This record gives sequence, C-alpha cells and structure tokens, in this order.
Amino acid sequence: MKIIPEQSTGLMEQARPRIRVDKGAYCFFFLGVFLAAFIFHFTNLIPAF
Repeated sequence: MKIIPEQSTGLMEQARPRIRVDKGAYCFFFLGVFLAAFIFHFTNLIPAF
C-alpha cells in the first residue's frame, strides 16, 4: 500500500494541538513568576511564616 504525501500531512495536522505556545512564551512566563515572587519577598508584601 502506497502512502500519498497529501494523506500523511493531513494526518499530522489533525494530530497537532490547536493551541500552540512557543518555548519563548513559557520561559518569559516563568521568568515573570519568579521575578514577581522575588519582588514580593523583598518588599514584604507577602509575609514569610
């Protein structure tokens, strides 16, 4: 049985998730979370137990 290129690309597009976030967005998000925690810690906005 032959695989036609049109069929293989169609299956790959269906398997991919519709919402894609690149690695830069993840890195930027976690950097922002740690930066916010750092600022909150040193300004004593959130008291440590």
